[in-house]
Amino acid sequence: MTEPLASASFEVDVAPETMTAFAELSGDWNPLHTDASYASRTSFGKPILHGAYSAGLLSRLAGMYIPGEDCVLHAMQLRFVAPIRPPARLRVYGELKTSTADYGRVETTITDAETGARYVDGAYEFGHHTVNESRAVGTPSQRSVATDDVVLVTGANGGLGRAVMSMLGSKAVAVSRSLKEVEQLDGRRVSAIVHCGWPAPDNSRLIELSDATTAVDHQVAGPLRQSIALARLMARVGQPDAVLVLVGSTAALPGRHAYRAPLYSLGKTLMPELARVLAVELGSLQMRCVAVVFDVIEAGMNAHLTSRARLAHVDRSPVGRLPSGADAASQIEWVLSNRSFLLSGATVTLTGGALP
Repeated sequence: MTEPLASASFEVDVAPETMTAFAELSGDWNPLHTDASYASRTSFGKPILHGAYSAGLLSRLAGMYIPGEDCVLHAMQLRFVAPIRPPARLRVYGELKTSTADYGRVETTITDAETGARYVDGAYEFGHHTVNESRAVGTPSQRSVATDDVVLVTGANGGLGRAVMSMLGSKAVAVSRSLKEVEQLDGRRVSAIVHCGWPAPDNSRLIELSDATTAVDHQVAGPLRQSIALARLMARVGQPDAVLVLVGSTAALPGRHAYRAPLYSLGKTLMPELARVLAVELGSLQMRCVAVVFDVIEAGMNAHLTSRARLAHVDRSPVGRLPSGADAASQIEWVLSNRSFLLSGATVTLTGGALP
């Protein structure tokens, strides 16, 4: 018997067809769940999901996550806080509260994955079954979850991203802003996410923006949404003790670079505060978040600095040189290797003492 996970979560989409499929399976054709015309005349306004469907989601949590394949359910409790009106995307979360050799108790919630609205509070109790290996036939279960040490890297086409990919080798998986590559993980759990991806810096003063809405969405709101999406992804597929690394920039600090890229600076200034917020939220899942802030790196968007600009940045450095992408990547590797929970929520500023 392996030690059960301390917490786990997954997301599932429910559609009107889900209610029909569950009615066929359970035989519960109550019109509140299956007849849109009838449901429209009730206080709910439209069909709501069967309450027993939530029990099935807790069963999935127990049998596939906590404790997993050796689970025997003993009891289950559900409290319906709000009706679920498909279509909806649900997040199912469980946290192990009691664990002994023979008994465990998990407290659960089912919430809206998009808004966070709470639908169901619940709990279940479980024991463990054993397997007589002498009776085993055929091949091992195809449902076994691989435990490869996978690290997702955004911005893998950029200078820093390429250096991080090279440093991590075969365990690195490049992901785009759409996160579509996550489907290729084949059940593998993620040990870390390194967020290097970011839009190229802007070059317009804020008071001269011709379309402030589009510019702010591209440079500030969009990157913030992506960072949150990465945190949500890690909450769903991350290993216990997984870490999200948010790469910041000293362009966000007062006195740096005269705010020649003001929206880029505003976007990057969110990273330290976001790391503190996510450290609290991911901490409940036994995961961590750290912000790493660099000054000018001689890679990516800075790889083609003019000789004058390069000299100006070198002059700000006490050691008289700029870090390469490999130098910066090695510091990210140091953060990844530091497993202490005390680092979570911290902002590690790696400037080499560079002056503003």
